[in-house]
Amino acid sequence: MDYRKHFGIINAMRINKVNPVGLANLTAISTAIITFIILLLLFLLGGLLGGVLGAGAAGGAMELLGGGVILVLVAPLLYGVLTWIFTIFYALVLNLALKWSGGLQVDTSE
Repeated sequence: MDYRKHFGIINAMRINKVNPVGLANLTAISTAIITFIILLLLFLLGGLLGGVLGAGAAGGAMELLGGGVILVLVAPLLYGVLTWIFTIFYALVLNLALKWSGGLQVDTSE
């Protein structure tokens, strides 16, 4: 059985090149959003558990650092910037590999 008919695939396209800056922007924004959500959830969970279990010896240090608020705000920005830089290098290598291999076939449907 032809898998194209089974899955409703009607077009075959080939990717020969990607825009490094566009790919880096997309990846960096996605990484920053996901990092913010995960750190926010951990911050809220840590706040709940810290209140129930008591802050203990780390209480003074956590107050000095803003209780994790600074981490929740700065880490997504830092991860976004680092991801953007590394994705530029990845896209350049990807374009080289696509050139050498003749592109990547992508099957699409309507």
